[in-house]
Amino acid sequence: MSFSARDFRDCLGQFTTGVAVVTTRAQDGAKAGITINSFASVSLDPALVLFSVDHRAATHALFTGDAKRFCINILSQSQKQVSELFSAPGQDGWDKVAYEDDSLGMPRLKGSVAALTCERHALHEGGDHSIIVGHVQELVMGETGAPLLYYGGRYRTLGE
Repeated sequence: MSFSARDFRDCLGQFTTGVAVVTTRAQDGAKAGITINSFASVSLDPALVLFSVDHRAATHALFTGDAKRFCINILSQSQKQVSELFSAPGQDGWDKVAYEDDSLGMPRLKGSVAALTCERHALHEGGDHSIIVGHVQELVMGETGAPLLYYGGRYRTLGE
């Protein structure tokens, strides 16, 4: 390999991604969330999506274990602080965000451009991450057209 991990990360940073927070509930009812930009559609029929979570993340064991359902909240450009709350290790930002429970009991963030509630369909190992495939059970369209973006190691908005 003729490149460093930093070179690889910088190269991947040239791909603009959306920003999402995946939320769930533990069996004891405690809410958890993690900021991601590793979100992709997999299949239209059945409706499948995926995201990945670092093995070192505090929520890794929850998302790959007991949490069989989760909600992927695609953030709007006004939700940068929400992204930051759920990206800090050990941070519990629930008292600083507006949310409601969806029909399946998952916390759904208010103000997101869209949200997809999923049931875990498959789990795969992917190097230092786990890849979680979800079967979409419910979706909500929010205020479309102003997503929060990530490019070149920082947050961006459309039109920059």
